[in-house]
Amino acid sequence: MRSFAAALVLQGGLLLAQETPQEKKFFEVKITKEEIYSYNNLKFAGDFTSFESPSGNLALGRTEAGVTVLIIMSPGTLTIEAPEPGQEKFKTVFGGYPLKAKFNSLYMRLHPKEFDDHFGGAKWAKSNDDSAFNKAKELFDQKFLGSYHAGPLAMFPQPKTRFLDFEIADFGQVVNEEGYWLILRRFSPYGSVYPPKFVNPKQK
Repeated sequence: MRSFAAALVLQGGLLLAQETPQEKKFFEVKITKEEIYSYNNLKFAGDFTSFESPSGNLALGRTEAGVTVLIIMSPGTLTIEAPEPGQEKFKTVFGGYPLKAKFNSLYMRLHPKEFDDHFGGAKWAKSNDDSAFNKAKELFDQKFLGSYHAGPLAMFPQPKTRFLDFEIADFGQVVNEEGYWLILRRFSPYGSVYPPKFVNPKQK
């Protein structure tokens, strides 16, 4: 009987050893002084959103699996367009189409692979700017709970998904998400461009 029980234990151990562990889904994000950088001629182009900033400071929020947060603390310009079905509502929310405006800061969430694809080759200089670090921490604390989180831990957006939270001089907070779904909202006064689950035609 004892040998039979031992065989069961051994068999159970072998089965557990053969199981594939689940991929980790929740990650601690760190904003540190070592991840504050200065840049020149920063540019990004997504499906319907593009931005650029001539120079300034940015911060990276890093996890053990890579960067999932990009924070720009310096001014820049942005352009947001929309597929044809959303353009009339876009005009109602923003007073015209497309949106071309100046932003004061940007909090961006993306998958680490997406970060590598868009920014992996960038040459940024490390900065010892304490005010930039403090501003990055402030923006992170304000914005982190707005997207892709499980309490204090981060979840990753799907690849080819970008969540962008702009502070825009003329429009205040504007949140824009481009992935399989499209989301575009202005918060003061509140207005939403797309209905729920509006499929991004560029990622169908």
